[in-house]
Amino acid sequence: METVKGLEGVDSSVQDSTPEVQWHVDRDKAQTLGVSFNDIATTLSSATIGQLSTYFQENGFQYPIYVQVPQQLRLSIDQLSRLPVAGTETRTTPILLGQVASATIGTGPREIQRLNRQRYMDVGGKVTDRPQSEVMADIDKALKKVSFPAGSYWSYSPDLLQNQKDASGLGLSVVLAVALIYMLLATQFESFVYPLVVLCSVPLCAIGLVLALFLTGRSFGLTAFIGLLMLIGIVVKNGILLVDYTNILRQRGMARDEAILTAAPTRLRPILMTTLAAILGMVPLALGVGAGSEMYVPLATAVIGGLITSTMLTLIVVPTVYTLFDDLIRKFQRTNLDLAPAQGVGPSLVSIGASPDSPEALNEN
Repeated sequence: METVKGLEGVDSSVQDSTPEVQWHVDRDKAQTLGVSFNDIATTLSSATIGQLSTYFQENGFQYPIYVQVPQQLRLSIDQLSRLPVAGTETRTTPILLGQVASATIGTGPREIQRLNRQRYMDVGGKVTDRPQSEVMADIDKALKKVSFPAGSYWSYSPDLLQNQKDASGLGLSVVLAVALIYMLLATQFESFVYPLVVLCSVPLCAIGLVLALFLTGRSFGLTAFIGLLMLIGIVVKNGILLVDYTNILRQRGMARDEAILTAAPTRLRPILMTTLAAILGMVPLALGVGAGSEMYVPLATAVIGGLITSTMLTLIVVPTVYTLFDDLIRKFQRTNLDLAPAQGVGPSLVSIGASPDSPEALNEN
């Protein structure tokens, strides 16, 4: 992990072994003498560490009181071996510690860490100058080259895994955002078709987002995902400008194709103004200027790439999709008019079509 770029201060929770006295309990003999393992552990704990018994209070201060074997009785292994095991002091012949356990000098860890009853060790560092998702991807590549002993494995910390799990649920945010935008547009346009025309510009921003992250060598992380949510709102605005103004021109009596060809150049300047303002505002973040700005670099990169492609393609795709949907609506209306007499529907449905003298009817002819 020290070779991973952007990961500094890599350290392990395992420290150098320290000398210690290790006691090995003869469980068979202890069971024969009626001594439990817990009694032996309590005896050693009371002799070396002491046990908290109570507290002494004086003048508003509280002092802990530990019960411990006198120091002169715990200076050597021989002295500890002659200690009576806890619970056997009242017997006629108390069981001594040396009768049920033997001591050896060895080394061991200062601390044993367990998680879900499994021993583990922490290896970690500080992420700097790079997004966390990129650092994690490089850690995965580095650790795939390591051969771990049988029965052991590596994993990210539970907190980090939980954060990833929470981030994976953000996909639902995109679905909800699109659904809410559709419902709002359906209310404003009073149509179920025109909102679909506007929303067709949303996939266009994803193209630029992916290309921008790929060309800059950045990964799609949480901040880039937030940038995608920002793009949905900005890109939909461009489609609304085109569709709404096209409908206004058609209501004024202009033919459909002429309205489309007029709306796109007319709305080009406000679309470019808002797009360039958003792009220029994201440039400092994309450059990563300043301490701690590296986490916002993917967000700015995603927004810039998505705005560039969506702005260029929206002026082509949205009018095209508008024309296709309008043709489908007209075809559907004609089919209903042709079937109306056979189904006993009154002739009043003819009013759905344009009048013979209207510009749309002339253009259609």
